[in-house]
Amino acid sequence: MTTPRGLGAEDAAVFGYGVVLAGADSGIRTAVRRELAAHRARRDAAEALWPEAGPAPVGYLTAPDTPTSPVLLAIRLESDCCEAWRTEMGDAETPEIRQFCLDALTAAALQLARWRTLVPGAPFEALPGFPPPS
Repeated sequence: MTTPRGLGAEDAAVFGYGVVLAGADSGIRTAVRRELAAHRARRDAAEALWPEAGPAPVGYLTAPDTPTSPVLLAIRLESDCCEAWRTEMGDAETPEIRQFCLDALTAAALQLARWRTLVPGAPFEALPGFPPPS
């Protein structure tokens, strides 16, 4: 079985928040640690939901457009999780998995909104069904 997108995104977020933590200043360090723990817990729970899933692909954050700012990187991580869980929710085969995906999407979207308050004009892509920002 291939790795579900949501599980892969959570695995990448755990790795990515480690990178964010390394560059975080004291003003965001507590929030970064909280999100690292939250993503680790979600990844572990997702592994339990998909026990036969293959390992997540390696090569996290290797794109040339990977942000170097800790907050912009956190924004990207949460955005990637939102996209992955939204897709995963559409593919969910059971109500339990659909609810898990919805909860994960909600948590990522809320944290994405929090990070964006720290960077006015941060990159934004509307979720499907919502109008783009004007």
